[in-house]
Amino acid sequence: MQQPVLSIDVAKGKSVAAAFSAYDSIVRKPFSFPHTPQGIAALVPLLEELEQITEQQPYVVLEATGNYSKPLVSYFSSLGYPVVVLNPLLTHQLKKKATRKIKTDPIDTLRIAQTFYLEDVSPLQMPNSKVAELRVLCRQHYQLTSLYGDVQLHFRSVLDLLFPGYERSFQNICNPTSLELLSHYPSPQLLLEADQNHILSILLNNRRGQSWNETKLTHLNTIARESLPDPEATASHQIALRSYVSLLRTYQTALADIQHHMLSLASSLPEHALLRSIPGVGPLTAATLQAEIGDIKRFPSVKQLTAFAGLDSSVYESGTFKSNQNHISKRGSSYLRTALYQATVAGISKQVNGPRNEVLSRYYQLKRSQGKPAKVAIVATANKLLRIVYGIWNSQTPFSDV
Repeated sequence: MQQPVLSIDVAKGKSVAAAFSAYDSIVRKPFSFPHTPQGIAALVPLLEELEQITEQQPYVVLEATGNYSKPLVSYFSSLGYPVVVLNPLLTHQLKKKATRKIKTDPIDTLRIAQTFYLEDVSPLQMPNSKVAELRVLCRQHYQLTSLYGDVQLHFRSVLDLLFPGYERSFQNICNPTSLELLSHYPSPQLLLEADQNHILSILLNNRRGQSWNETKLTHLNTIARESLPDPEATASHQIALRSYVSLLRTYQTALADIQHHMLSLASSLPEHALLRSIPGVGPLTAATLQAEIGDIKRFPSVKQLTAFAGLDSSVYESGTFKSNQNHISKRGSSYLRTALYQATVAGISKQVNGPRNEVLSRYYQLKRSQGKPAKVAIVATANKLLRIVYGIWNSQTPFSDV
């Protein structure tokens, strides 16, 4: 293959690069460069040299290494160079074929170039700025939500020691009114000894009205009198509880801010309304689908989109044996896969007037009737949902269950 390539093995702080005019035709042996504006800019003359030698625009090829590779991808894409981001699995397969197990940055740089020349790979299509920003926000939201869930678990475990039964007083003990109350009165004794008018003033922040909150106050006092806290629970536990209350408030504020920006960006893109037309796909899920898929046109077929989501079946064959119990590959975007799973569960859930999404519910029930376990049936239905997403996005036609 006669294609000039700048191959880069990316690491933290510095990377190793090598230049090729074609397969097995090296122009510049592996050398290291720092991740500084000057270090990266020093690669541009080498790219220009490759273009002069070959009369072709060189490709920049590197492995996907998360945050370390992103600045390099953005930099070279902004200069107009095609950038190929390889799946590390491809270079790992080439490494396994080697007779000797050698792992050095210069060797890895050569392997990255070899993988590019031997595999059928295409340059990365950079998303537009809105989609790129939405992707960052959606992933931040996902990660913060996970951390928020962890803090809630720790908060509940301390609360169970200090104030058993408190969870019966609020449908959501992490709501602002509940957290404000616990920040002042983290134990049954403190609540019972407190000024009842002050407790009532805190409860009135929920805007339920005087009578409703007076009843709530009576209920709280009853719970406090019947509560049996751990006698070993000390002032240190109260300090811990108040710390968790502060953390929960911080996460709630951060999540609300991110959600606001997510929905503002997502709703400005044309496909948002199309995705929201699918019952079970809420505004945050639609935003995640938009962010992870980006441009539907980069997937020529629904099969490729399914593989990108990691919902395609893994294949295991050896000799005459062919497994018929293959799991999904899970090698695509975990964020996209999670969003599809959550939307599927919402879609098949039963409402007063039946399931939220009749199409998905029928498909789920079909898989269950075929003897599939519940989780397997949900994953199969998520695959069905992805095909629906692909169809309406491609055709620019809202969802219809007819």
